Amino acid sequence: MTLAFESANFLLLTALLAWLFFRPVRTALERRRSQLESEQRAAADALQEAESERKQALAQRSEQEAVLDASRERLRREAESEKQALLETGRAQMKRERERLDQELGAARRAQTRALARDAAFAAHAIVLRLLAELKGPELEEMLLSSACRGLEQLRAGGNLAPIVIESAVPLARATEGRIAAAAGIGPDNASARADPELIAGLRVLTARGLVDATVTGISAQTERLLVSRIDGENDRRE
Repeated sequence: MTLAFESANFLLLTALLAWLFFRPVRTALERRRSQLESEQRAAADALQEAESERKQALAQRSEQEAVLDASRERLRREAESEKQALLETGRAQMKRERERLDQELGAARRAQTRALARDAAFAAHAIVLRLLAELKGPELEEMLLSSACRGLEQLRAGGNLAPIVIESAVPLARATEGRIAAAAGIGPDNASARADPELIAGLRVLTARGLVDATVTGISAQTERLLVSRIDGENDRRE
């Protein structure tokens, strides 16, 4: 009887203690577990948000890198294009400068060659002039007169030569004037004569259709012109 009563009291005491102590502990544990679950959900949400922000940052970084790569490529192409343009401009300028220098060199060479040609022609002119002056005599006068007559005969084939003016180094004889007028196909009345000592020898005839020059000065000057013309022609063919 006493044992049963003590057992009942123990059980009652145990139930009372469980009701007084264990229930608040369970409540606290439940509350703590609920708080932990809430914190875990918040942490998971924060982690997910951080992951989303990380992915968004990576995407923005990739986009910015793509923009930077495109800008770098554009700048590289522009720099390459500018470099090519500068090179082409430099080449064109160098070509123009080389052509200008070639032209200047060619002009200087031609001028020098022509100067030498004229010097040589002038020397030839002086030589011919001195030679013919030294050969002055009846034979030279006759040769020059015959040359003038042949020139007049060829010239008269184109038409009337009157009037004519005969120039000679010394006054001509009437017979010589008549011979010249006959070669020109005109009468003596259409011919006049005058002396010019600078002609040295021979005669020069001015006609209505041109000039016939068979004087020492004329022949030497013609030699000079022919020499210059020939040398200039050779230079032009070489260029």
